[in-house]
Amino acid sequence: MKLQHISGERKTVDPEKFLKVVSVNKNSFVPIYRQIANAIRHAITKGHLKPGELLPSEREIAAALGVAKMTVRQALLELKREGLVHRHRGLGTFVAFPKFEHRLSSLVSFSEDIRSRGMNPGSRILFFGHVSSDGTVAAHFGIREGELVLRIHRLRLADEQPVGIHDAYLPRDIPISREELEEKESLYALLEEKGFRLVEAEETIEAVPADLMQAELLGLSVGHPLLKVVRTVFSIGRKPIEYVTALYRSDLYRYSTRLRRESLDRGEVGC
Repeated sequence: MKLQHISGERKTVDPEKFLKVVSVNKNSFVPIYRQIANAIRHAITKGHLKPGELLPSEREIAAALGVAKMTVRQALLELKREGLVHRHRGLGTFVAFPKFEHRLSSLVSFSEDIRSRGMNPGSRILFFGHVSSDGTVAAHFGIREGELVLRIHRLRLADEQPVGIHDAYLPRDIPISREELEEKESLYALLEEKGFRLVEAEETIEAVPADLMQAELLGLSVGHPLLKVVRTVFSIGRKPIEYVTALYRSDLYRYSTRLRRESLDRGEVGC
């Protein structure tokens, strides 16, 4: 499976292709930077510029269009504020992926979530095997610290683009193999195929900065904000079946939920 950010390869927009979709009219009353921003925005929404593609540098765009570099920078900053591009120091400006909105009211796997958006889920298994549990993992499974658990550490992909890192722990006697997971892709689907019924989950979410390893895996700069999701999944009888820490790119993920005041449910009136 091709991993662009890991291998160092990146899809770069061909300069000729870029000039076919981005041009300026210096006789127009519309400011040049706005023309550039409008043209790039239109090219992105029409699919001429694809998510994840690396745009030509500010200097290259300026030279090709015959405008000042600061003018190009102003246009790209406007697109960045709109969330259409993202910039990484030392790497350049990329067409942004649309944000994945995940509703907190449903328990779905990563693969199910990505497929529902018309994209292809994928993964790279970084580690698969039994390890000694630390205090945190042991507490979630109600076992003694040091007892063996199954650890599955994966880089998660959407249309071959790295979007998250999953570090999951399961009871040691879960009868799944690395080969089965690679074939099935979805851990939840594999567990249910084995007869485990996933009923509910508890989840916490917080923002954390990417460390060096996480940044390299996700193709980000060190310190880039990530969404850290810690989830415990339960089967029938509230038996813990998975304890997972997931790290997602904050520029690609958004969580949403629906809230209701309890006082209204009780028939109370207030102001």
